[in-house]
Amino acid sequence: MTEQHFQTPPVPPHAPSFDASKPMTARPDLSGVSHGGVTDLPPDNFAAALKLSPNIYRTKVMALVLGGTVILGMILGALFFGGSSTSQKQAPQGLTGVVPNPDWRGLPRCGMVSETAPCAVYLVNHTRNDHYAEYFFDEAVKLTNRQKYLITIENPHYAKTSIPPGYIAQIRIPALR
Repeated sequence: MTEQHFQTPPVPPHAPSFDASKPMTARPDLSGVSHGGVTDLPPDNFAAALKLSPNIYRTKVMALVLGGTVILGMILGALFFGGSSTSQKQAPQGLTGVVPNPDWRGLPRCGMVSETAPCAVYLVNHTRNDHYAEYFFDEAVKLTNRQKYLITIENPHYAKTSIPPGYIAQIRIPALR
């Protein structure tokens, strides 16, 4: 290896003197001057009006400004128009899939009250076919020891209601007299 002495770089020239006691009164005219790829700016541009650098007109800077504006707009939109927690759908309570009985008047379920009290029986359509509610009246007779005639009279509108497969029939059972 050859021995070379390291040389120090030359001292840079002194910067122009700046007198901080003098206030700046006028902004230099930046129109027509090249500033890092930005040339020929009109004198009434927004950068000059806001006393910003003309470098803001570069493509990358403008993309960052527009991207930031879009993100800020999305955040503000979500805050103001994003919905509220009161509009959440609540989970259904009780039995689901029950075909409602228009003749039913809020009776308790059979088995929850005495055997002579009026009540409601819930029977599922376990077949592959639709059936009218009166199809389930025979099963209701077996479960409640009531006459089929009394059950038919208690459910006049519901008797001809179609119960799809997998749905539940809500049959009104009369009081035992």
